[in-house]
Amino acid sequence: MELRQLEYFLVVAQEGNVTRAAKRLYTAQPALSRQIQKLEEELGAPLFDRSRRGMRLTAVGETFLQYVERGFGQFEAGRQAVRDLLGPEHGHVRMAFLPAVGADLLPEALAAFRLRYPDVQFTLRQSTTLETLQWLEQGEVELCIATALPYRRPNDHLARAPLLVEALYAALPPDHPLARAEAIQLADLASDPFVLVGKGSGLRRVIEAACQQVGFLPRVAVEGDDLATVRGLVAAGLGVSLLPALALHEWGRLRPAIVSLRPDLTWTIETVWHAERYLPVATRAFRDFLHAYVAEHPPGRFTDRATGA
Repeated sequence: MELRQLEYFLVVAQEGNVTRAAKRLYTAQPALSRQIQKLEEELGAPLFDRSRRGMRLTAVGETFLQYVERGFGQFEAGRQAVRDLLGPEHGHVRMAFLPAVGADLLPEALAAFRLRYPDVQFTLRQSTTLETLQWLEQGEVELCIATALPYRRPNDHLARAPLLVEALYAALPPDHPLARAEAIQLADLASDPFVLVGKGSGLRRVIEAACQQVGFLPRVAVEGDDLATVRGLVAAGLGVSLLPALALHEWGRLRPAIVSLRPDLTWTIETVWHAERYLPVATRAFRDFLHAYVAEHPPGRFTDRATGA
């Protein structure tokens, strides 16, 4: 049994199609099929059911796949551990993060870190909290910057550390009756339509939980892909929302009214990693650097650029 055969089997199982697997492996389809057949002969059982629709794993194939995936995972962990012996300056950080931190906070920290470790490689992915945590659970990334608190489960294997706690503000259409108020209560918005980010967002869960605590569930009129879109939709009059200071540092042509909430409402941005998996030295180094950097260079408080308030 050769390592190449196991790799071929893994990719065919993932793709469910020999043609796509051959393209991904940069090998000829007949050669790939022969290697799979040799592997089946050595194991003494078919690994796939073959049909015009593609390749489906047999019961034997599904069992064997679990061990192959585990073996390749250990192989990659061993390779990473060897790289780590050379120090964090030669590592690779695979990280996912919220769009809210991707505009200013993360790029600034990355630039400062690269000055210290210029040879560290980064693979960056951006999505909602829910999807970034799924990537983490599946081993596609090793570190997340997310609003994971609403998704905390008592039996999960994720470790968390708070990175930034930010105030949330009421974002209102400019002609809203409360647009000129100094501060409002969240319950004052109970009858308004809301503009919120998608259901996979940790911030959305924070907002929905806060609304429920004061006696209502927000009536969602429009969903936006990111906070900048939500901000623009509110300014255009499609509803109200709650936005963190990170989403209020830059303005487009449309500007909502921003009003403080009483009592204060906050959201927490965290770094999250898998507590039971090996965390590469470079990833640990960046995680610790990021926390120190944010503590020393916290995002500025939101100020209304028109009023200076």
